[in-house]
Amino acid sequence: MTLFYIGMFLSLWTLGTIMLVNNYNNKYTYWMSIMFLIAGFASFSLVINQSFLPFLREHGTSPLQIEYIRITTIGLWGVEYHFLPYLFLMGSLVFSGRCSRNIYHLCFWGLLVPIMIYLFTVPTYYPEARFGGTIFKVISGLYFFAGIVMYLLSYYKEKNPVYRRNRFRTNLVVIAISFVYSSDYYGVNYILIGKHGLVMSSNNLWRFNFLIVIWLVLFFIYFGLRYGFMGIKLRIEQQKLDFSMRSLTEGTVILNHSLKNEVQKITYLSERIKDSIHFNQKEEALQDVCNILNVTKHMLDMVTRIKEKADEIVLKEQPQQLSQLLDTQLPSISTILQEKGITLQRHYQIDPVILCDPAHIQETFSNICLNAIDSMEPGKGKLEVILTEMQKEVALFIKDNGSGISKENAVKIFDPFFTTKKGSLHYGLGLSYCYSVMKKHGGTLKIFASEIGKGTIMEMRFPRKRILQLRASDKKDYMAESKKISV
Repeated sequence: MTLFYIGMFLSLWTLGTIMLVNNYNNKYTYWMSIMFLIAGFASFSLVINQSFLPFLREHGTSPLQIEYIRITTIGLWGVEYHFLPYLFLMGSLVFSGRCSRNIYHLCFWGLLVPIMIYLFTVPTYYPEARFGGTIFKVISGLYFFAGIVMYLLSYYKEKNPVYRRNRFRTNLVVIAISFVYSSDYYGVNYILIGKHGLVMSSNNLWRFNFLIVIWLVLFFIYFGLRYGFMGIKLRIEQQKLDFSMRSLTEGTVILNHSLKNEVQKITYLSERIKDSIHFNQKEEALQDVCNILNVTKHMLDMVTRIKEKADEIVLKEQPQQLSQLLDTQLPSISTILQEKGITLQRHYQIDPVILCDPAHIQETFSNICLNAIDSMEPGKGKLEVILTEMQKEVALFIKDNGSGISKENAVKIFDPFFTTKKGSLHYGLGLSYCYSVMKKHGGTLKIFASEIGKGTIMEMRFPRKRILQLRASDKKDYMAESKKISV
């Protein structure tokens, strides 16, 4: 049986590592990865106590060295036994997606309290460690039961058919994992790690835990590669999008998308210049001419980099004051805002200097803003640009009060060629390109929030390694009405 237990902890550690490496930014992946890594501690400690330590004793290894190893197995098994129910429940809370940030932090600390009180008052650890007993059967049972309920509710309440199928597959795995409670908690009277060996009083169901691991590995290989499960895909959307961008052989298609937006801006500006000349408003006309020159300069820059957009994006990095970068780009959409009677608000809570490719970041920002503008009703629209700090990272939010994005479309908006807009000039490449730009910067682009009929918040986030300087903004919030906008 020793080989089975070696296979168990190696399989669990491998699964946990693969999940963490492939999708480390996902909070659910984080919790499940940690759970799998820690779940391997028990079988690892079992192998050490039943096979490795007897071998060392027979070959005259120093008793002090043996004791160090034994104490290490006590710590590892203790962590696995006492914290696995906590990790299981926290993973279920994140997976449900119905846990606000405040509730999440409350559960993060609050659920640890009963376990920590138990650890400091009940078990003995040295010279012999004794785990188990009625009290922890109750605690672990409540945690496992609550976790299973959260998984089941997340399935029954999910309306999106794509998400629902994924949650069903996850629940199949969760039902298998929950067998651990019957074998390792309810069925165990006590686990004694003594100086002369390991003693376990139980119903011996724990001996069949390797079947759970086999079930889990098979699910991971089949469903993980084909569909994805537990919120995770090895063939994750990020990689799919990156390869999709590389597979585009016609660079002009993407370039046309960028040029289309810029030509639209030039058209609006040209109409304004005509009106300004007609009413002898020279200053306004000169300002619009400068705006046109900025737009054409940006167009030329994008033309020279067509291959980079069609194949792999190559960054030309330099330090940039992000607020200044945004303020430089906003004039190119100001005329569209005025034309549609949309209010612009800027809220710069921080004023960071980041290492980035300014052309690509400006194009990404512009694309997201234009999508937001298209979604809003003329004369009633409100566009907000919010620059703030979140978890020591720089977050840029673009918020609108437009039509919103349905759950069905939300899972596809970053796919190349997917678009809900009608007309031959819409290629469905804007957000796909934007996503690739942020991914190349080591950051993320995602829908932060969206509700049909109420609007959308898009989030661009830059990682800590990109931040060269982070300070509070000394700029006041700006608000520009549609008829008086000047940015």
